[in-house]
Amino acid sequence: MRWHTTAAVVLGLTVISAPAQASTVDVVGAVKRLQSQRATMKIHQRAKAGWPQDPRVEALSTRQCGRRADAPVVTGRARLGRGGVVAADVRRSASIRPCPLRFLKQDAADGDRRAADQVKVASAVHRVRAAGGRLYVSGPAYGGAGWRARGTAPAGSALYGDQIIDAFDVRTLTFLLGTATVDRAGGTVHDADDRPVRKTWSYRGTTTFAALFRASKPFRHMLGGRLDPRVGRISFMWGISTDRTGRPIAVQTVWRTGSGHRLEGASVSTRYSWGVKAAIAAPATTGTGRDPYGDDLVDAYRTR
Repeated sequence: MRWHTTAAVVLGLTVISAPAQASTVDVVGAVKRLQSQRATMKIHQRAKAGWPQDPRVEALSTRQCGRRADAPVVTGRARLGRGGVVAADVRRSASIRPCPLRFLKQDAADGDRRAADQVKVASAVHRVRAAGGRLYVSGPAYGGAGWRARGTAPAGSALYGDQIIDAFDVRTLTFLLGTATVDRAGGTVHDADDRPVRKTWSYRGTTTFAALFRASKPFRHMLGGRLDPRVGRISFMWGISTDRTGRPIAVQTVWRTGSGHRLEGASVSTRYSWGVKAAIAAPATTGTGRDPYGDDLVDAYRTR
C-alpha cells in the first residue's frame, strides 16, 4: 500500500495555528455531559482501505486494472446515554473498483466464501440499527431485503468496525489521552454536515492494537474478544478534534501493516454534528440476519 501524505495531513488537525494563551478543554467531562443529556449526533465517515497485491491485477497495466482500494462510507445518527452509544441507525456503502471486483466474483464462483461476502457487501447500501440492546441489519450481505435480527450487542456495534476508536467510551478516551503527544488548540475542522468549526482543540498520538485491545472494551468486541499477536503489533496514529466545549467533532485513525495481513492499512475519518433529533426504535423483522465477512474493515483482523 502506498501512502503519499504525511500523518499531519491525513489527520488534518493542524490547519491553522492557534493563540498560545488558549486554555485546554475537558473532552472526558464533555463526553460524560453528553451522555447524561442523552445527546443525539449525526455521523459522516469515510475510509480508505489498502489490500494486498492480487497477482492477477498486478499482471495487468494500470490503465487496464487499478489496484483494489475500497472506500466505505458510513452515514447516520446515534444517541448517547449511560456508558456511551445506546442507539444508532446507519447506512454503509462500499465501493470496489471494477477490475478487482471482477476477480472477487471469480473467486466467489470458485467457492471462496470471503470473496462472496465482499461481493455482496459492495452490491448495495447496507443498514445497521441498534436499539434496546439488540442489533438489526438489512441488505444482501445480511440475508436480503427487510430488517433482520442479529441478537444482543452493544449499540456501538452499529457504528464501529471501520473506525476502531469509540470516542464516547470513557475508558477508551481516557486511555488515548494518556498516549497523546499533541494536546493544543487546533485549526478549522468540518463537522458531519461539512460546516466549519473554527475554534477547536486537537489531540493526537500513536499506540498499538494490543494496547487499545487491553484498554477498550468496544475494540475487544470488534475483534470478537480475541487478538492475534501479529495483529496486536500493528501501530496506528489517532487524532481527535473537539470544539471548545469539548464535544468531539472529528475522530481519525491511520495504520499500515506491511505484508502478511489480509488488510495492509487504512485511514478512517469520522465526523460528528450535534443538536440533531433522531427517533431510533427497533424495527419489525423478517428473520435472522447473518454475520458476513467484510461488512467492517476490522473483519480482516478477526480470528474466526
